[in-house]
Amino acid sequence: MILSVTLNPCIDKTIYLDRLDVGAYNRVKNTRSDLSGKGLNVSTVLHHLGEDTLCMGLNFRNNGNLLERTLNTRGLKHHFVYADGSIRTNIKLFDQSAHVMTEINEAGPHVSSAAIDKLIDEIDARLEHTHILVLSGSVPPGVPADIYQRLIRMAHKKDVKTVLDTAGEPFLLGLKEKPFLIKPNSLEFEQAFKEELKAGKGPLEIARQVVDSGIPYLCISMGADGALLLDSEHAYRAKALPVEAKGLTGAGDSMVAGMCRALRKHLGSEDMLRYAMAAAAGSVRQEGTLLAGAEDVEKLLPQVEVEVIA
Repeated sequence: MILSVTLNPCIDKTIYLDRLDVGAYNRVKNTRSDLSGKGLNVSTVLHHLGEDTLCMGLNFRNNGNLLERTLNTRGLKHHFVYADGSIRTNIKLFDQSAHVMTEINEAGPHVSSAAIDKLIDEIDARLEHTHILVLSGSVPPGVPADIYQRLIRMAHKKDVKTVLDTAGEPFLLGLKEKPFLIKPNSLEFEQAFKEELKAGKGPLEIARQVVDSGIPYLCISMGADGALLLDSEHAYRAKALPVEAKGLTGAGDSMVAGMCRALRKHLGSEDMLRYAMAAAAGSVRQEGTLLAGAEDVEKLLPQVEVEVIA
């Protein structure tokens, strides 16, 4: 089973514009609202690919029934711990002329320590039946920055592979526990290692040091520039597939799902990257926060070009 953790679910309101003019009047072409969250996106794609997956995390009492109904509709297994407050709303402004997404994200409600402790216990109780633990997304107010670090430590005690996809302090603290796979995007990677970059080290050099420190796989998603994947021996690069972008939200989460699928199939690094790129492209060509299906991934897999660059 692949267990995904979403601490800060959200309602994504995607607003489509012919062109976004900052500081000017903009006419909306159309809109859509979708229940989302990075871990939920990962599990949704995994479910489409036929993997056994469970969604866990925090839900909120004021409108949490929306999350439960949505996951039930998707056919996803889930178990959430409730906290006070409401699921946050994120605004996604999609400039269709430039194919650029501008995101305006709320922080989320404050979470009590009691809810956090209960969630940790609930996750721990399910690790015995978990093969991969996916930890992704932001941490809402009240949740300690070391939450992912603690969960990775717990998973290691039960020989569960861990995937970390977050940013800021939770990312840096999580790195200390040596997760099996990390997937920052290029901006998150630059923010995490800015001092080393300022010192004149190149991104590939730093990425190699990260992997050599004891993290088996590092994937850096780079949007239209594709992605890099490093393992203990090589660095691989894949170009982004030339698909029409209708919604960019969830592309990175789809990459994580694709790599988890490859891991469950016991495939090598190049195929991990192929699955990542095919899943991402399959989601990018869906509107709003709709995500790739099995047919999308299987059709796109043969089109992914992977080269060894180091």
